Order: sequence, then structure tokens, then C-alpha cells
Amino acid sequence: MKDIKKPEFMKAAMQARSHNAVFELFIAIIVLFVGQFFVSMLQVPMMVVYLLGNADYREMVLNYSVDLEKITRILQNTPDWFILANLFLEIGLLVIFLLYCRLFEKRKANTLGFRKKGCVLEYLKGLLIGSAAFIAAYGICILTGSVTINVDTITGANILYVIGFFGGYLIQGMAEEVICRGYFMVSLTRRYNVSTSVILSAVLFSLLHSSNPGISFLAYLNIFLFGIFLSLLFIRYENIWVVGAVHSVWNFLQGNVFGIQVSGMSLQPSVFESDLVGSTWINGGSFGLEGGFAVTVVLLVSNALVLWSMSKHGFFVDSEPVENPYDRAAREKRMLQQGFYQGNVPGNGQDIFYQNGGRQQPGETKRNVEQEAFRPQNGEMQQAGQPEDKKGEYENMGLNPEETPWRPKEAWKQEDKKTAFDQSYFKD
Repeated sequence: MKDIKKPEFMKAAMQARSHNAVFELFIAIIVLFVGQFFVSMLQVPMMVVYLLGNADYREMVLNYSVDLEKITRILQNTPDWFILANLFLEIGLLVIFLLYCRLFEKRKANTLGFRKKGCVLEYLKGLLIGSAAFIAAYGICILTGSVTINVDTITGANILYVIGFFGGYLIQGMAEEVICRGYFMVSLTRRYNVSTSVILSAVLFSLLHSSNPGISFLAYLNIFLFGIFLSLLFIRYENIWVVGAVHSVWNFLQGNVFGIQVSGMSLQPSVFESDLVGSTWINGGSFGLEGGFAVTVVLLVSNALVLWSMSKHGFFVDSEPVENPYDRAAREKRMLQQGFYQGNVPGNGQDIFYQNGGRQQPGETKRNVEQEAFRPQNGEMQQAGQPEDKKGEYENMGLNPEETPWRPKEAWKQEDKKTAFDQSYFKD
């Protein structure tokens, strides 16, 4: 059975402890929650400025009234500057995940796919791939008559917004790729094969879009296929720059060049204006092109092309069990510890704590059992006429006195001569 070859940066990530898929997902959700909380704190000042600048909201405040319907409408109709600022604040998520990997998992940035060599060229390559994929999907919609294009009236303010949104999407796209590919997928490869990790990361990627307005089954499918596409590119080019660029330019072209809703979000300033006419199963309707069959066709072809390229470059190898060096070292340490206790205790080679079926005898304590385990057995006591043991020698497996709680043999002999009560019992 064939599997995908693991790139070097994934092998470097295997120096950290692995977890099962459920626990890895739990960690990702917790870190994402912390990141979202951090971003929301940064959004508070902007929200205050926006609400105080809204006439309807000020009227409610002055009249001490609460209209939930009006508040919902105010929050849904946020201005372009607010949406743009939120895109830039996604850098908070990026920072939180990088800090978590560095501080808690001791992973460097290269284990998330941040490769220094040729990063600019790789990013440009990703911009070209993403542009080609989206334009192909848009072309299908044009050819089928499900989309018409008009040249929008461009103003100076719109141009500035378009440029600003390009920068915002560069950050937003990279942040999502670090979460789903750089962190989650790479973390899964520490225990699972690459193919399984690709599928699970694509599932997480699609679930992160569950709250988007107008999402449908076809939209879920397309986002899943897009996640597969990005994961395969991530492996094929062995860096995160390519996939971050593909993700970013896809959203930018859709929202700010061709004027189509991005994954159900509101329309933004754009160079062109596109009208979606009929055949929503092709153009995706209010969700954007990701909700239509045109994107399904493009992503299926794109995935096939990437798999073909990976095959040409030797990325498919015989499947082997995933062996994590960190987990293997921990397992060997446990085995050595078990072997020490089972192989060095007097008796039949078994740990004294496992004797008697693991049951503690009446009046027996763990300390008593330990002392009994290391007390010289019959025939081992010094015979008459033999030279005395060296002073300070202990019957404790050759360990130093500071390492164990047991007393020297001389103390045992003296203790045997004592009675329960004698003249020194009540003395300090």
C-alpha cells in the first residue's frame, strides 16, 4: 500500500510528543479559542468607535432603550474599514499559534513550513497557482451564463480599499493555513500517516467555515476539496508560503477584483462587479463561487494535477508504521524501568509488589516490603570466620546510601538485640 512521503520539516516536528487525533483537535480548538479571545480584545476599541458613530445606536443609548433587531442589523452592516481592520487583526491568531508551538511543544517555525530559502519565489508561485485556479472557476461560470461581469466605477477611495484588502487577505489566508496545515496537519503526522493527516486537516478546515452565512452541502464539499488541494500543495512544495499565497489570492480575486461574496461574507469594494444570474448550483449563489459546482470541477482537476506532479517527483512510497522518536524513547525508558524492578529483586525474577497476586499482607506496609526485598536472603549473611564487610557497605543493590532509604547491615544486627521497651526508649 502506498502513502505520501513525509517532507523534512514534518520529520523535524516528530521530536515532540504525539497525541491521538481527538486530543490534537482539542488542543487546536483551545489554542484557537485563546487566539480569538486575544483578537476580540483588540477589536473592542474599533467596535466602540463604530457604535458611537452610528446614529441608530446613539439614539438607543440616549433613550435608554434596547432594540435587539436594530442592534443585529447594526452589527451585520459593518463598514468596509471595520472588515479590513479585522483581516489585519488575524495576525493575532498567527502569533498565538507560533507562540504555542515554540513555548509548549518546543517546535521551531520551520516545522510549520516556514522555510527561509526562496520564500519570495515560493510565495509568487502560490499567487500564480491560486489566480489560475480561481480564474478557471470564474471562466466556467461565464461560459455557462451563470455570471455576468461589469466594469465597476472605480474611485480613489475604492482603489485604496482594494489595495488594503489585498494586504489584509495576505494575513488572513496565512493565519488559516498556519492553523490547519502548519500546526494541525503537521501535528497529526507525528502519529498518523500523511494521507490520513491530509484528510483530517481538510475536515477541520471545512468545519471552521460552519458559521458562514448561506453555507450548503456543496459548499462544505468544495471547502473540503480546497483543504485537500492546499494540503497537497503544502507537501509538494514543502513550505507554507505557497499555500498561504493560494488561499489569500483566491479570496482577494473573488471579493475585491470580481466583486463576489467570499464564503457568504458581505460584498467589498472591487474592481469589477459580477451579477450571479440563475443556476445557483453552478455559481454558488449568495455564498460565493465556493458554493457552486464550477469550483467543484476546478478543485477535482487541480487535485488530480497535484497528485500527478507528486507522483513524478517521487512523493509516493510504500506505507510504513509511523514511529515517533519521542514516543519511542519514552516507551524504552518505561521498559527499562520495568526491567530493573522485575530483574533485580530477589526471588523468582518478579517484583515483590506483584507477589501474592499483588495483594498486601496484613500488617504489611510498602516500606516494610521494600526493606524485605533488599534484606539478605538465607545463606547470604556473613558466615562465622569470614572477614568483616568493609565499613559503610550496604546491602542495597550497590546503590549509594543517599539514593535509598535502607540502613546498613550492622544496623539490622543491632536492631535484632533490642526489645520493645528498654531503658533508652523514653530518652531523646
